[in-house]
Amino acid sequence: VRSGTFTSPHLSDIRERFQVQGEMVSREDFDQAFETVYGAALRWTAQGKPHPTYFEFLFYMGMVLFSRAGTEVLVLETGMGGLYDVTNVVEAPMVSVITSVSVDHTAFLGHTVSEIAVHKAGIIKPGCPAVFDRSCPEAEAVILETAEKKGSPVFPVGAVPFRLDGEELVFQWEYLGRTEEFTVGFPAPYQAVNAALSVTALSVSGLGLPAEAVRRGLRSARWPARMERLLPGVYLDGAHNEDGIRAFLEAACLLKRERRPETTRLLFAVAADKEYGRMLEEIGRQLQPDECYLTAADTSRALSVEELFQAARERLPEAARLRCFETTKKAFEALLSERTGRDLSFIAGSLYLAGEIRAMAEARMEEER
Repeated sequence: VRSGTFTSPHLSDIRERFQVQGEMVSREDFDQAFETVYGAALRWTAQGKPHPTYFEFLFYMGMVLFSRAGTEVLVLETGMGGLYDVTNVVEAPMVSVITSVSVDHTAFLGHTVSEIAVHKAGIIKPGCPAVFDRSCPEAEAVILETAEKKGSPVFPVGAVPFRLDGEELVFQWEYLGRTEEFTVGFPAPYQAVNAALSVTALSVSGLGLPAEAVRRGLRSARWPARMERLLPGVYLDGAHNEDGIRAFLEAACLLKRERRPETTRLLFAVAADKEYGRMLEEIGRQLQPDECYLTAADTSRALSVEELFQAARERLPEAARLRCFETTKKAFEALLSERTGRDLSFIAGSLYLAGEIRAMAEARMEEER
């Protein structure tokens, strides 16, 4: 089965959003798709109609790319919400999947979980199966009501028991009527739920993939900046809001309990429009880092190092050593130079930060080859 994925955001290269058979599309294909959509947009606006938004433009490019690549199965990630998202033009998907519903993008989606769930549930189509994370009762009620109105069969996924085996999570889940064992290559509890959502979606999709193929796919799956192991003992997570930080901390604290490091280090940067005070409070309460490397990502949205230092000093434990760096590069270099084989290092707080760090880590690995 020739597959494609359309995801967002990207971290280092915009082509990350378009994958065919697990590989980024080529620059040549990307450029040709841009020219095709740009030409169509010019004809559209010449008729007095609005120009596509940035995300809409990229989605149309994706449709061109995937069509030309001959993809048979396509995974589309919504940009924001779902109900009014451009990806929702698909009329009869094999299956709709709704992951955990959290309070984000409140200016567009609403200020309560129930309001946001209405937008998320908007991707459910009449008669098409819907798989969802049932961890939030308020969101579940909205999803079930929407599915009932549309006559769509629903497949809720609750808690997923797992065991940590080194860097991997191992869990059992039903697939095509049989209980199977699956492995995920991430030391993050939330990935067990995500994997179970994927297994359930594949099970009800009608594709009929063999269980062994699903096992291989899950075990080899990698997701940049989601508890990504950059180097031994160094993990990168793009957690950039309260819910993201909570999920990150669940994984980081699990590793800390398992490894019992001598020193726990954290490199942190955040956007000024995020609830960084609450994020720092959770970090201080749960992770209790010994060393904190504070910096600002290279974006106009970044919280200044001075403001971040003040917020961290007020919310992190007094025992935590706070250090400020004017650039991400200097902070990362300091962390790498000071780490040992007996500590754990985490990098989190911003997707902009994650993008910069990944680029630096890749450059470092290239130099060492």
